[in-house]
Amino acid sequence: MPLSLAKMPTAARQVFSSLVNLFSASTSEHHAATGERRKKPNLCQVTPEPNRRESTPENKMNGTETEVVNHGASCSPPSSSSSEMDHWEPDDYEKELVKRTWSDDFDFLYELGSKIYQHIFDTNPHTKELFPSIHRHGADWKNSKEFRAQALKFVQTLSHTVKNLYHMELQKDTLHKIGERHVAFSDRGFKPEYWDVFQDSMEFALSNHIAALPDLTEQQKADATSVWRTLALYVTTHMKKGYFDLLENKKNGSK
Repeated sequence: MPLSLAKMPTAARQVFSSLVNLFSASTSEHHAATGERRKKPNLCQVTPEPNRRESTPENKMNGTETEVVNHGASCSPPSSSSSEMDHWEPDDYEKELVKRTWSDDFDFLYELGSKIYQHIFDTNPHTKELFPSIHRHGADWKNSKEFRAQALKFVQTLSHTVKNLYHMELQKDTLHKIGERHVAFSDRGFKPEYWDVFQDSMEFALSNHIAALPDLTEQQKADATSVWRTLALYVTTHMKKGYFDLLENKKNGSK
């Protein structure tokens, strides 16, 4: 069961508060013009879908491929690529779905972050080497303050992304810098393929959350799952870019 903020240890509350303050300076979102009717998009035209060859069924959301929702059109989803993610932006309908399926409530953030990391560790045990301060607690690692802090840290990145849906261009620099910081974890065993592991785990946790929402129709759940898959891809694509750009710069600087 997720803990409430009041029951969290002081260290964890301080970490959470500092993270909130870090992202509160984000640019406030611009809303669509008053009275303008929001239209359902043709997702097969606007929403690139992940297409990773190494992904295995058990790492996909709920263990299966997610069907692309086709709003009356007959076409295949465009393949994902770095160039597509550079220019991708959700439309009004997609932004509304993201907002309706997200919350900045502490319990929601903590529970989602916990599920993401538990899925990472369960499906890819070697990633535990990246978090020695967590796994020194042995079987009780889920209750450690280090795990709580890490779970909150990751979902705050997602929260920052949600808050800036109307300013996608402003997201890139933040995500790029996060990717750069992961170069320092190479000594702990961080591997480039772990980006896909994180993406799969985001998709898994979010799809389960969306499936349990009572106020969405089945169509809206499918649409929300589709756009969240793409948003997860957007996040990891720009983190990867920061990671590989810094690696390349270090390589060139050593010549």
